[in-house]
Amino acid sequence: MKNIRSRLVKIKTIKIKKPHWQWPPMSNMKVSSIKKYYEGGELKNKSGYPKTVENFEKNFAKYQGKKFALTFNSGTSSLHAAFFAVGLKKGDEIISSSLTFHATTTPVISLGLKPVFADSDFDTGNISPKSILKKISKRTKALVITHLCGHPCEMDEILKIVKKYKLKLIEDCSHAHGSKYKGKKVGNFGDIGCFSLDNNKLLAAGEGGVLVTDKREYYEKALLFSDFGARVQNQIKLNKFKKYLDTGLGFKHRIHPVSAAIANVELKKIDYYIKKRHKTLSYFSKNLKNIDGLSPPITRNKCFRGAYFGYRPFYDKRKFNKMKIEDFITILQSKGLEVRLAGNKPLHMLNIFKNNNKSKIKKLPISEKFYFSTLSFPTFTFEKKSLIDEYLRVMKEVSFALQKK
Repeated sequence: MKNIRSRLVKIKTIKIKKPHWQWPPMSNMKVSSIKKYYEGGELKNKSGYPKTVENFEKNFAKYQGKKFALTFNSGTSSLHAAFFAVGLKKGDEIISSSLTFHATTTPVISLGLKPVFADSDFDTGNISPKSILKKISKRTKALVITHLCGHPCEMDEILKIVKKYKLKLIEDCSHAHGSKYKGKKVGNFGDIGCFSLDNNKLLAAGEGGVLVTDKREYYEKALLFSDFGARVQNQIKLNKFKKYLDTGLGFKHRIHPVSAAIANVELKKIDYYIKKRHKTLSYFSKNLKNIDGLSPPITRNKCFRGAYFGYRPFYDKRKFNKMKIEDFITILQSKGLEVRLAGNKPLHMLNIFKNNNKSKIKKLPISEKFYFSTLSFPTFTFEKKSLIDEYLRVMKEVSFALQKK
């Protein structure tokens, strides 16, 4: 142990000034879009909401190839509205990915729904179709899936399950703008697709969310759930919903117009951002293969990661005398790397879900193994090759120091 410490001390710390990951990128176009909104005195168009919001919704719907796009103040709000829009009732069960940010599933609690967590596939961390089948009961009415870190879920198998059991399917695409499964964009497989515009996401607008669907009923229910006033009065066309024209359904989840203005500018650059991100992370992955005990994220052949949110290589503790990943991360952090365990633990391990659904919480070994076997690095995009090289140098030297006998 003393020899290991002495070897670690000799490893040079990265001297490059933090933060190492700088996102979102700044541009004059962003600033101009904000100024244009405020200086133009734009408040609302004839439909009852700002023109900048209308423009972004039309452009995002076109980008996705969907009939309807509806904006929100967050990705969480878009999911909240989606669960309501597909007609789930109190007591219905909804199967969810466990390896996801907690906001994928917390909204179901407020709607009186019961989350049931499925296990994951270890190579991608995505929800396992085999585990979904094991979790289905007579009360299962819907499935929410997360395309984790931008990697599409196994959609062929999932769609077979959805069809067989007549389930509603909601896609959480917060990590996955532009990701594709067999050439088809995620968000286009289910009844509703939900996206985040959080400042850490590829399409960064400060904060915001957007819901896409081809079904007018879902669009109108989501609109009633999240807005009120002139927009509702102008856009609700289905007779069964017109009784709510005066009030909507009580929530105010609508996007800030400035966020919509920023998102509209950034949407034009999305393919460029994806290309740059893939180039940088591909370089990271290619060289990470040469470090014993670490291996890059896996992308299945029929999948395209698109946004590629979160870079999570695998840590093999067997190569490091079973050192806990938390201790390995602490060593890397002491050498100047920006690295951590990813977000929250798998959802079935969190108290909020244990307290609301005790009978359904069971261990999900693959989800837990994935979480405690993957490092979380920044999603490097425009960072210089020299920075990536420094990260690789430190990891290689730390790996050698820990494994040398």
